[in-house]
Amino acid sequence: MSPPPQDPDRILEEIARACQKEVPELPSSLIISIAMNSGGPKTRVRFVQELASKPDLLTSGRSDATPTAHNLIKGLRASGFENIRLPRCSSCSRTMKLPHRDGQGGKRCGTCNRRATTPSCTRCGQIHAGGHRLIGGAPFCTRCWRQDERSHEICNVCEKMGIIIQRTATGPVCERCYTPPPIICARCGNIRSLAATRDGWPLCQGCNQSLLRYPRTCSRCGNHRIAPYFSENGPICPSCADQHDLGKCAGCGNDQKPLSGIRCAACLIPGLLRALISKEDGTTQPQLLALESYLLRDPTKADSVLVWIRNSPMAKVVHDMTSGHTPISLHAVAEHRAKRAIGYLAALLMESRVVPTENFDRIRLEVWEREFFATLPNPSRRALLRRYATWIVNPRFAEDAHLSTKDESSRYTVSKAHLIAVSELLDRLDALDLDMGVVPQRIFDDYVATRGRIGKELTPFIRWARTQGLTRLRSEYLKTGLVAAGGSDDQRWAWVKVLLTTNEIQLSSRVGGLLAIVYGTALTRLVSLQRDAVRRDGDTTYLSLGTEPIKLPEALGLLLRQLLGTETRAVHDDNIWLFKGERAGRHLTTAALTAPLVKRGINLRSAKNTALLSLARDLPPSVLADLLGISIYAAERWSAHSGHDWADYPRARLTTEPG
Repeated sequence: MSPPPQDPDRILEEIARACQKEVPELPSSLIISIAMNSGGPKTRVRFVQELASKPDLLTSGRSDATPTAHNLIKGLRASGFENIRLPRCSSCSRTMKLPHRDGQGGKRCGTCNRRATTPSCTRCGQIHAGGHRLIGGAPFCTRCWRQDERSHEICNVCEKMGIIIQRTATGPVCERCYTPPPIICARCGNIRSLAATRDGWPLCQGCNQSLLRYPRTCSRCGNHRIAPYFSENGPICPSCADQHDLGKCAGCGNDQKPLSGIRCAACLIPGLLRALISKEDGTTQPQLLALESYLLRDPTKADSVLVWIRNSPMAKVVHDMTSGHTPISLHAVAEHRAKRAIGYLAALLMESRVVPTENFDRIRLEVWEREFFATLPNPSRRALLRRYATWIVNPRFAEDAHLSTKDESSRYTVSKAHLIAVSELLDRLDALDLDMGVVPQRIFDDYVATRGRIGKELTPFIRWARTQGLTRLRSEYLKTGLVAAGGSDDQRWAWVKVLLTTNEIQLSSRVGGLLAIVYGTALTRLVSLQRDAVRRDGDTTYLSLGTEPIKLPEALGLLLRQLLGTETRAVHDDNIWLFKGERAGRHLTTAALTAPLVKRGINLRSAKNTALLSLARDLPPSVLADLLGISIYAAERWSAHSGHDWADYPRARLTTEPG
């Protein structure tokens, strides 16, 4: 065969004729256009020879295609010619870049090449993706190499025994003392230690891990995906890079999940959870299997579960429960010192049915009381406080535990502050050598005046002490007044328009904000709404805030139905809340509901008061109370504050002619 002509145009014509000989429906102009972008002049000359020696190159998917052929085939397929097949790996048959020869005339991908060229570990007998190290000429995987005592030597820098990872002219350096060479990171531009090189671009540790863990916009296709590859234009996703070696989970093979090491969270947590509830002999704790099932119920929460297992001190508590060092009970959880984390574990144990459902905040308070009362030096005062807490403070907590509509965690904080205030009062009386039965009223009044609101909050204790015949002191509750609206109707409806149209605020905050702004519903009432408060009748949505259901406007009803559709049921079907919180079995907190709205400058307090004033002018107090679920006393006060007199409402109803 004579060598192909060297004229560039003639070369492109030869490529077009050879391609049309195999696939006649291919247009010449399309072939030439794609071929010009598939390689340089010399590679196109070699491509003509390749087409002549491999007549089935375009349709067979053979693995020995050159990069020029791969680029041409990819371009033709992107133009709609699906009968053309991309080259496939000779080992796994996947369509991707095939940079390695298999020694039998074909090509294979990087993953298959590593498997074929990486020897099995001398110690564990397995082939690992991390490659191998040599000890005495024998291959060891990274894990076994680190465990072998022959990889440990005295470091020349710190003069301590460690794993040697570099040998310099002055001696060996351990991993603690080794510092990678400084480079200018191709992504962030900072001078930092080299962590990896991607297609010749040096990356620091932070940028390297960020590309593997967090989705970003691919610089080629524009899609928001995990993009572990890099070019001068920015990150590249595996599909555009035609590579799947990086960013792919070693367990499930997914290349679009954030990785922790070489596996995604969904593949890691089953083993970690099983280890968490397994005893030293390898057997599991049967009572904690329900907790394992509950944490594995939702794959979308795998990342947060992984963080909890690795970082929360409560994970160690679970393991202590497995080994028997800690009883499996809410009291044992409440006694733990990590006070900020115990509430979440208690909710998990109750929601997964590991322990019976109880009011954990009351248990927390009882544990705190026991510790606090033990610090009081006066036995009589200690007995008095314990008696008051047992009969008055502790029973205030709801009996239906963490499914309570009340914010029990807030009540727990307030109860502690109240008992401390009572203790300080008793300490003050001890310092004055006075007994509660004979203390003058003026001394108590002076004490309250100097303590401000804290002093006024002593009223429940003083009233209880009077009923017990312990004192003659008197104390009155703080009077609460209505807060002025502080806003206009125009501003209120402008916020309604924002919440109806924006997609930048999460759906739960949009729905909650609209209900508060339109109907003046209290936030504590909103977050404790249950799913059965919503009723649908065709395209009409009704919401029961009080005894009478409210017909919602169409736009608000649509958003509320969307919220119901996005809230998934829990493993035991106990998701009764309309606004479901992150803690198992609990509703959303008012702070979590309002935080996104505050960032947008929406003042729910002002809008809620304006709405109540407007409704109080238009509706009689009895109707307002039935619709919004507020007391008739509160409805009458709002009506009086609005300036509308409904004294003639009963007579007006009696004299109104039926329509």
